[in-house]
Amino acid sequence: MTSVRARGLGAEIRELRKAAGLRLEHLAHRCGWSRATLGRIESGERVPSEGELAALLDTLNVAGAERARLFELVNAATEARWWEAGYAGMPSALTALIDFERLATKITDVALALVPGLLQTPDYTRAVLSAGGVRDADLESRVALRLGRQGVLTREEPARLHAFLDESVVHRPVGGHRVMSDQLRHLVRIGRRPNVSVRVIPFAAGAYAELNGSQLILEFARQRPVVHLEQRRRGAFLEAPADTAPFLDAAARLPVLALDEAESAALIADVASAMERECERDGALA
Repeated sequence: MTSVRARGLGAEIRELRKAAGLRLEHLAHRCGWSRATLGRIESGERVPSEGELAALLDTLNVAGAERARLFELVNAATEARWWEAGYAGMPSALTALIDFERLATKITDVALALVPGLLQTPDYTRAVLSAGGVRDADLESRVALRLGRQGVLTREEPARLHAFLDESVVHRPVGGHRVMSDQLRHLVRIGRRPNVSVRVIPFAAGAYAELNGSQLILEFARQRPVVHLEQRRRGAFLEAPADTAPFLDAAARLPVLALDEAESAALIADVASAMERECERDGALA
């Protein structure tokens, strides 16, 4: 799977070409390349060298700060990422998902069974991964990897996260009542961040389109949106507008079905309190 940074660079080159009124084959000819070579650069399958980028920008008359920024993108597209250095053997789909998350300006997560990974506590993550069959020897590194991904919400210019949780997610005591009550309290706290919205879709909403499966919608400053559909052992990415449009349309209707942020926080806190009482009863019976 191509680097997300390479895809972003390719998308910007494509927009510059279109703004100049040039067809793909015309720009390729002016640079002395084949149409296929430029096509691979624009699709993100190939990162141009600095010399190739200079030829492109000279032909498109791009100078100044914009030119410097695009050269920075070339360097970023080839640099090693923190997860590649510390977590060898990662599936390519997970590598792509992490890269998408780091470049996204807005993330919409519709969760039907589990708290979204970007909002999980360490103990909740351990319980999820253990239930999924992750070996003890690999568990802590996998937990650290998931927690590392959460940095997209706390960096200097954080991504905006809109998390829609089916009410069943809130009531399912993953890891037991103590672990789940701590997770719920964490959801209330993090939902106060200006860039994070946590909303519950109540049972009373009945059926809605997303009940067919959890999904993640990633939106970017310049690239078209990407939809990630998560399955047990692999994920699928949808990128073509015809494929992503139904998910974007359905997600746009979720705010009407979901409780607002204050109502959601109150419901989550109430369930957390109920689970804490269960912990006390469990302790009394021990």
